[in-house]
Amino acid sequence: MKKKQIKELRVLAKNKLNTLEPSNLRKEKYKPSFLEFDGYTDLFITIEALIDVSILAAQGDTFSPPRIKDHGIDIRRTLELANNLLPFEEGEFLDESYKLLKKEN
Repeated sequence: MKKKQIKELRVLAKNKLNTLEPSNLRKEKYKPSFLEFDGYTDLFITIEALIDVSILAAQGDTFSPPRIKDHGIDIRRTLELANNLLPFEEGEFLDESYKLLKKEN
């Protein structure tokens, strides 16, 4: 690989690879850099929504247990979180990296 291509890859990586960042607590582990919550309560509500949607999906019927107050909101929160987990910038980096690698051949 040519030095110019390596330099281009480094610039792309710096600008695109930002979904995961190294963990401060565990060596060779990463954490999502983009998840933001308004506080612990918001985090717990989001986790509860994930669990509630899983319960509803596992049941396979329309019955909603009494503790699940608004399954529509839980579904929305779950889908928003799933949408935020999609690393589009990393996909762009991989596409550009692939093009650079193809140029070499």
